[in-house]
Amino acid sequence: MARKNFGLIFQRENKLNIWLVSREYAGIAEAGGVKNVACSLAESLLHLGHKICVFIPLYGCTDLSHVNNFSEIWRDSVSFDINGTSAKVSFSRGIFNGVQIIFIRHNSFSEKKAVYTYSFDEQKQNPEHRQGEGHIDKDFLNMLFQKAVVCYSKNCLNDEIPDIVHCQDAPAAMIPVFARFMPAVSGFFSKTKFVVTIHNAGPGYHHEFKNIEEAERFSGLPKKILEKGKNGLCIEPFLLASENACITTVSTEYAEEIISGKTDTAGLSEGFKKKGIELIGITNGIDFSKYEPSDKKKSLLPFEFNPLKNDLEGKYKCRDFFLENFASNKSLDSKNFADGTLQFGFLDSTEKKSDFAYIAYHGRVVHQKGIEVMLDSAEKMFESNLPVRFIFAGQGSVELENSLIAFSEKWRGKCVYIKGYNKSIARLAVAAVDFSLHPSYFEPCGLEDFIAQTFGTLPVAHATGGLCKIVDDETGWLYSPNNSEALQTELTSLVNIMRYAGRDIFKGMISYASRYIHEKYSWNKVALIYEELYKKLFAC
Repeated sequence: MARKNFGLIFQRENKLNIWLVSREYAGIAEAGGVKNVACSLAESLLHLGHKICVFIPLYGCTDLSHVNNFSEIWRDSVSFDINGTSAKVSFSRGIFNGVQIIFIRHNSFSEKKAVYTYSFDEQKQNPEHRQGEGHIDKDFLNMLFQKAVVCYSKNCLNDEIPDIVHCQDAPAAMIPVFARFMPAVSGFFSKTKFVVTIHNAGPGYHHEFKNIEEAERFSGLPKKILEKGKNGLCIEPFLLASENACITTVSTEYAEEIISGKTDTAGLSEGFKKKGIELIGITNGIDFSKYEPSDKKKSLLPFEFNPLKNDLEGKYKCRDFFLENFASNKSLDSKNFADGTLQFGFLDSTEKKSDFAYIAYHGRVVHQKGIEVMLDSAEKMFESNLPVRFIFAGQGSVELENSLIAFSEKWRGKCVYIKGYNKSIARLAVAAVDFSLHPSYFEPCGLEDFIAQTFGTLPVAHATGGLCKIVDDETGWLYSPNNSEALQTELTSLVNIMRYAGRDIFKGMISYASRYIHEKYSWNKVALIYEELYKKLFAC
């Protein structure tokens, strides 16, 4: 049945009123890959002429330096109950790159120094809040955020009713349920369509409730509603969302892996299959304007170059700059670089740089990313005396961080680990090398392979999920199975090719890879796919 206001939107030239809901957003509050999707999709939809409103918490780590027209008080505050506690939430507003941002304000968010986990400073203040571990009040935070977004509707006029509410990942997945069943907003969202995007269906990323009683306490929803989200004893936000929303994920390959049960989802695959839920895969794009290596202001790199035109001179200047300032014996003496990053190990500055293949890993330091596979492979290559040097950069699990530290100290002169995160240093580490590593056990989409190709660095990845968008032996290399032997074999072959033929042998491939992703994965093109989906939903 067509919606009553179907004609009105087409009088507005087919433009939609879209709410985009995310716990993180690039340039404002950053954590994982969700930030890039939320930001680039919102900006691309705005450029298509749609009305966009983004909802995000106001954290203690929120960067407001580029937010214009910030209003401390925006609309009336709202109150609701969570786990027997009355929560009062207020709203701020600002404009970021033309997009309207609504900030959810509450002390539980403003006291947090990172989006999902505790920071080093928070651990110093309270040893129980260990750096890198998730917030102990995450269930409260998620409910606070989602209920606040839904209750914001009390401030809205009729012409502000959203046509589409697009919820990013599990911390926003229950919004369609609250919009339908919270008495306080009864009727407001009756004509709204909902989309929930799964960014990671792996164990530990569902934000599920351990049982129905816990879900009832935190959500305030009746058991007859919550039972529809049962997965064993747990209550899954994604399964609840599937009753009231279109479910998408961030690559076609990952959608197939979830539905077929080929990736570990801690039972979520079985839940979708039992319900007969369709899962739509839309591969993420990349906003090249934020990484353009021919513009230092955008790339944040010290030298300019252009892989599209086979101009790589600046890339190798970036390599030399990185090796001198962030990976040498000399830089090791200073230890601290910027924003808390630390160097462990070093690369021997007396060696001739052109004699070696340089390989980097940048990303979260967690089990999912295959850190152990990577280190085992690197060790075997060092033991074989291959002309190769490794650069590791990132943060995450303390245990795996310690493994990287120990490895870098063991192989001093041959590898370096930059612990922590600084955007400029992270980008430089990727741009400085010949090959980037992506040994993930599973990967919903992946952005780091895009960034590598944009910077003229060829990715080597386990053939899983969204990493399969790499065209094997054309825009990078895929290997399988994901063990150290398979990865070592692939890398050894590449190192030997470079050793005997020179790195220029990969010049044509570098240019093609960069051109390929520009032509296929620009966010401007991906946004058109979402636009088509929204309009199909709206017309139902």
